[in-house]
Amino acid sequence: MKMITDSDIEDVLDVPDYVASCDEAFRLYGAGDLVSPARKEEVWREGDWDYFQLRMPALWVGKYRGTKVIREQSNVTAGHLGERFAKLEIEDLVAGETFTMDAEHITNMRTGAAGVLGAKYLGQKEIKTISIIGTGRIARSIALCADTALQPQAIRLTSRSAENRAKLKQFLDGQVAAKITNTDSVVSCLEGTDAVFATVPTPRPILGENELPAGVHLSVIAGDPRTSQLQPEVIQRREVVVDHVDQSRRSGDFLAVADDGKRVRMAKDSEGNVLTIGDAAVGRMKGRRGKGVVAYFTGMALQDLHAGVTVLRRLGLVGN
Repeated sequence: MKMITDSDIEDVLDVPDYVASCDEAFRLYGAGDLVSPARKEEVWREGDWDYFQLRMPALWVGKYRGTKVIREQSNVTAGHLGERFAKLEIEDLVAGETFTMDAEHITNMRTGAAGVLGAKYLGQKEIKTISIIGTGRIARSIALCADTALQPQAIRLTSRSAENRAKLKQFLDGQVAAKITNTDSVVSCLEGTDAVFATVPTPRPILGENELPAGVHLSVIAGDPRTSQLQPEVIQRREVVVDHVDQSRRSGDFLAVADDGKRVRMAKDSEGNVLTIGDAAVGRMKGRRGKGVVAYFTGMALQDLHAGVTVLRRLGLVGN
């Protein structure tokens, strides 16, 4: 069978589809039906470029097995994400067939959907204004998914590059119902906001507790051990809900806290068990809504697997 391309995928999945897929994936994760075993990470450097490679397995119990390989080229010092290679292989455990597809579009969209669902599960019930720090491809997907899932009236954007801010605003104008406003600083971006999304691959923190309004939700797109977007006090003082416990502990923000000899304030249940985004998705964390919880996303292959299976179903290659 031919490779299923990003173009094929874009033809059958739109923004609401990605939000629905990620939502169901998180619910199945919370129920124990979708599993993401430990991923394998490699980091190396060539010249001015840093390379980060992941091999990410996932299992839909009794139905499908998936593996995604992703390789990113970036300049961490400049906070710039360059080229990325992503492929997803899915095995139908019932039919015994294997499918291979591009995973760039899936990765971008499911990442944005995850951050937005963090706000939907844990933020205040009515979110009128959102703030996005960063103007890259993940910032774009967050804006698109937020327009579907949160329906804000206003989206505020900021990044270090005025040119990039202008490009993203130009793309989003007409694509989303919300009013798009560019700002030239994190402080101005967060004025009057109801939810914040941090998406910048930076080695130095750009967001501290002093900038974050009390009770405002924060979703962080992270996972790279070389990057750290948050001042350590943010995840020491605020409750943190992660997607994957082990992956989060190896991320840059968590490593920075550990280097200070401190601990991240992980959200836990009454018995001391760490709560994840799967618990939030199935309603186990309703009491935390609107209390300034941090949703911390490192990315799980179970999201890719669910989106990939949705593609295969739309193409008529697997059953429902």
